[in-house]
Amino acid sequence: MLVKRGNDDELTVLIDKMVDDLSPTSSRAIPSIHRVGDNLRSINEKAYDPMTVAIGPIHRDKLHLKSMDHQKRKYLKLFLDSMGETSVDIYVREIRGLEERARRCYEEETLVGLGKDDFVLMLLLDAIFILEFFRRYNEDDERKLTNKDKDEDIIFRFGNVKNYVLNDIVLFENQIPFFVLEKLLQLSKTRDKNEVADLFWPLVSTSAQKSLQDCSITNSNNPPPHLLGFVHYVESLQFSPEIYDNTYEMTNINSATELTEAGIMFKKREEGSFLDIKLEKNKIYVPILAIADLTESNWRNLIAYEHYLPCRNQRKFTDYMYFMHCLIHDPRDAKLLRRCGVISTWAGGDEMVYRLIKQMGNNVQPSDMFSYNDVF
Repeated sequence: MLVKRGNDDELTVLIDKMVDDLSPTSSRAIPSIHRVGDNLRSINEKAYDPMTVAIGPIHRDKLHLKSMDHQKRKYLKLFLDSMGETSVDIYVREIRGLEERARRCYEEETLVGLGKDDFVLMLLLDAIFILEFFRRYNEDDERKLTNKDKDEDIIFRFGNVKNYVLNDIVLFENQIPFFVLEKLLQLSKTRDKNEVADLFWPLVSTSAQKSLQDCSITNSNNPPPHLLGFVHYVESLQFSPEIYDNTYEMTNINSATELTEAGIMFKKREEGSFLDIKLEKNKIYVPILAIADLTESNWRNLIAYEHYLPCRNQRKFTDYMYFMHCLIHDPRDAKLLRRCGVISTWAGGDEMVYRLIKQMGNNVQPSDMFSYNDVF
């Protein structure tokens, strides 16, 4: 309770009240789902905005995403029918039990105007939409979706919509807590035996899929906060950089052209994580960087995720992009790496690659313990 002292003026009382109204820092967990800061977003806002579907509260009121709300309701009906149920009662009760925990995952300003029932409804519809989308994605991949199934589903009727939804689901601002997905997955085990790894494999690269079955996500002491965190976790598994000590000092990384002129050769690395760059004698082995229409969005959102990790965490994707940003100083560097097989692109020429990497390297700071300190 604020006690006014006799000699205090109105401003002093106001400031004292502001301080008293603050909750202790320890009383609220640091949110894991929030808006991307202007320092990152301002470079390319579209990279963080969903094109087809809103997941979670941040983009839910955007008009161009409202058309997918009908598909969410259709997926809910499909889910209930497949479970042989006519009511959502059990699922609503389970999500209500997670409501307070789920709210703490979001910045308070993103939940303004979202009451308890609306919040639970949003979580239920979005979580079931995600699970049904991936189940149908798997069926489509196995050619089990009939033409009738596809005609009645706006997502799978058109191949590009399916890919846009897949991208939207791993945008930094377009997330719901991972434990909500896990709960609904557990409740639907009577329907099928899908585990997390079986269901969400389309989100990760081909090389990471090889180790996906071996990773224990649900039993982890530090489970991912959401699906983007899941992708980050899985993609990072195969890359364990050697960090020598705390005395490492960042040195200048020359361009690919300058390094080639100095006698360094670039070779494409055929196996392992696409993050795993190695130096062997005078050769730098770099996994293929495939550039397509959604590459920038994928990378920007992974870098944004790392941007908000505690300082002690190694930022592997950020370090990789910083490394590439240093290598590619102009289109000649992009051309050199393309001819070495390190860069593959269907989205444009060397000039485009240079501009893309230059943009993605803006406002990016490497880890204190740089992931490639054994290369440079």
